[in-house]
Amino acid sequence: MKCCTIRRGLLLLSTALSPAVLPSVAHAQDVPAASSPDEEIVVTGARLQAKREIEAKRAITVISDSISSDEIGTLPDFGLGEALTRVPGVSTIQNNARGEAQFLSIRGLNADYNLVQIDGVTLPANEVGRRNVSMDVIPSSLASRVEVYKSTTAAMNGNAIGGTANLRTRSAFDGQGRGFLGGRFDIGQWDFERTRGNRGPSGQAELIASTTFGPDRKFGAVVSGSYFRRDSASLNSATDNYLYFDPTTGTRLTSPTNDVSSAFVAPDRRRWLHYDNVRERYGMFGKLEFDDHKLFKAALTLADFRHTNDEERQSNLVTANAAVTSAANRYTNFSGVTATGGNVSNAAAQVDLAEYDQTRRMRYADFHGQLAPSDRIRADFGVNYAIATYRQDATFATYRIANTPSLAYRYTITPGQFTAFEFANPAVVGGAANYRQFEYGTNSDDNRENALTARANINVNMAGDDRGLGVAAGAYGRFLDRRYDFAVDNYRNTAASTLLLTPTLASETYTPYNGSDYRMLFVDPAAAQQAFEAGRSNFSPNTANAGGNVQSDYRLTEDIVAAYLMARYATDTVRLTAGFRYEGTWLTTASNTLRGGVYTPAQQGQDYRDWLPSAQADWDVTGGLRLRAAFSRTIGRPNYDDLAAREAVNVNSSTGAISITSGNPTLKPRRSDNYDLSLEYYINNDILFSAAAFAKRIDDEILTVRNQASELFDGQQQLVTRVRPVNAGRATVKGVELNAVIARMRFLPGPLNGFGLSANLTLLDPTPPEVALADGVTRRRLSGLFESANTVANVKLFYNTGPLMVQGAWNRLSPILYSVSTTDPLQDRRYATSDLFDAQVRLKLDRHWTIVAQGRNLTNFRPQRMFGPGFGLLREELENGRALYVGALVRY
Repeated sequence: MKCCTIRRGLLLLSTALSPAVLPSVAHAQDVPAASSPDEEIVVTGARLQAKREIEAKRAITVISDSISSDEIGTLPDFGLGEALTRVPGVSTIQNNARGEAQFLSIRGLNADYNLVQIDGVTLPANEVGRRNVSMDVIPSSLASRVEVYKSTTAAMNGNAIGGTANLRTRSAFDGQGRGFLGGRFDIGQWDFERTRGNRGPSGQAELIASTTFGPDRKFGAVVSGSYFRRDSASLNSATDNYLYFDPTTGTRLTSPTNDVSSAFVAPDRRRWLHYDNVRERYGMFGKLEFDDHKLFKAALTLADFRHTNDEERQSNLVTANAAVTSAANRYTNFSGVTATGGNVSNAAAQVDLAEYDQTRRMRYADFHGQLAPSDRIRADFGVNYAIATYRQDATFATYRIANTPSLAYRYTITPGQFTAFEFANPAVVGGAANYRQFEYGTNSDDNRENALTARANINVNMAGDDRGLGVAAGAYGRFLDRRYDFAVDNYRNTAASTLLLTPTLASETYTPYNGSDYRMLFVDPAAAQQAFEAGRSNFSPNTANAGGNVQSDYRLTEDIVAAYLMARYATDTVRLTAGFRYEGTWLTTASNTLRGGVYTPAQQGQDYRDWLPSAQADWDVTGGLRLRAAFSRTIGRPNYDDLAAREAVNVNSSTGAISITSGNPTLKPRRSDNYDLSLEYYINNDILFSAAAFAKRIDDEILTVRNQASELFDGQQQLVTRVRPVNAGRATVKGVELNAVIARMRFLPGPLNGFGLSANLTLLDPTPPEVALADGVTRRRLSGLFESANTVANVKLFYNTGPLMVQGAWNRLSPILYSVSTTDPLQDRRYATSDLFDAQVRLKLDRHWTIVAQGRNLTNFRPQRMFGPGFGLLREELENGRALYVGALVRY
């Protein structure tokens, strides 16, 4: 067996860095030649991944980090999002904290500030309202590597304040064009299984094949297919709100009017939400390539990705009657309130069902070509057409017990734990015959986005080994059309209706781990629909249906035209790059606006232009020490929902309160000046240490504000709350990143030199933006950046000995702010600190087959959502459970 090498993998890197795909990172340093056809790769798994990450960081000209595929050609984690959490400065937001990693946060900035690309092309968004691409739609087998660019050149898309994550797809000419067939399959089990329905296994299967053919093997083809299934359940234990009591007098305190930092608290309501989910992902990818190995190369790519989520949500809640005795300023039905508990003499209860059938889909066709008439001149061009869709159909059924003394209970509070309720008459809250049906209905979200993208670039003397002066220029255009339609068909029970929960009760029940033997009542969806169809006379249409079917709809077009000019001067040790990018944006929105109680069509638009300078310097201080510095100006365009000139009216059925949520088609994009400094020390091919400092100054931050005012509504002067996004003040972000990669600890004696390590730490010091309170005048600074962690830490320790590889990965995120209130700062919500631990074991049977066992969330971490004074009150705790998978990797 020959000496360890990863040269075959590095050929993939040199191809991926071709300017035909992304000119901004085309100018890599020299990469070692590929191995001979007969040389066997003996570096595998986590070690191979670590070595590839070191080489990629050294080769790419911008400040970046990456995650690489393994020897099978797939990312060695559970999925694309999970793999990216190992990248320095990158964290992810899960789908409602219950699914796979969905959105990327780069250097503390949430997905609204970042860009996700595939082979250098920005794809349309498959989420309602946001610009973001959901990572859980993209199969991990698609990416041979994912590069996260943290500094920007003029050749790169300017809509990336936080950074750009670019997925590199496989080429048939990787590995000198030798044929490749590989894949993985596994089967798994979540220890929190579905409670209802036919349970099935979880697992995934991926297959990748590539070959070259024709005269001189100038043609190549890559095809891949993937399937993923997760069959599991989740539980959300929620204490949605707390009431505050003066600890001395027992009188009512309210925030923000009173200081409640030392008050006794009592839960406003207790709720369990039980989710049964079947998530499936399907992916097909094909690429046809041509490379004459001299002058011209081209590729045509077709891809289709689909993610479905079949969810049944069952909810049980109890709500305290929070009536107030005005004269005494006391909650009428609360007594004996202390720091650890109290009594409630009157309450209401509710059981409800929500079924969701959700499909996200992304399809695209991409053609790009590259022409190299000489060693120093390269030109490339490409066109991409993509369609992203989101469809969700939902069904709801609700059953209630009105406020009654029969639901009296005592509650017990234990800090950091879910509040315990002890009912005086448990048979009432647990009796289906006591719940009267309140409503039944359906709604649907239908979103479609089409995007046509074209790009062309020319580079002269800009390759990594070119010296002297070089120039690059290019043009870019993206033409987007987005449509959103919402439909609602809701019915409320008539006063004479006597429909009960009993005939629709499901046979299954569930006992929450923190429920003190309480068994949740479940609604059978089929029985609920049958009861509705059979008893139509007991229902009347909700009067809000007419407005609900038109008020949220919109159509949006956005045309972006860009051009850039960039120059580079390079010596053997220093490279200086500078340039300007121009981006012009033309936007139109069409929606229905409420005027005089009637929704009428309206169209608005705006346009803006940006000049975006950038500069970068790289200095090889020594053979292994590199210093980088960069400046850039970037923008962050507003989300689509924020731009749509629509107005959604909500009238509270109980209080009559009126709120109107609207978009703002005059929103300006965020604009940011970014400063980066990076020091990288490459001890050898196995060891990297790096440290980076960065600062971002973001102007025209976008925040949602609430304003209350008396205005004419439905012919009467009424108090109306308007919710609207606006451009606010400035936010700044400062931080440092520390990174260490040791592919092999050769300095350790004996068998210990099989250990390897990958560790990184990101620390942020942000100055969050200010938000206007409901009075429209008072402003307060947020407690943190939205959907961002101030501390991100990862440690992956692995060990290779012979055919065995063992690795464990730990990920920590500091608290993350995810919801902001404009009326009461204590209603801000954030995730508590999270710690996740995953592990993997591989046993290589021969050069073709490897057995893999892996575990996810092995410590059974339960995400917690906190709010209240000092974020010290537990609002929600989510249980997802552990997952264990066993399977195999195959390569021929």
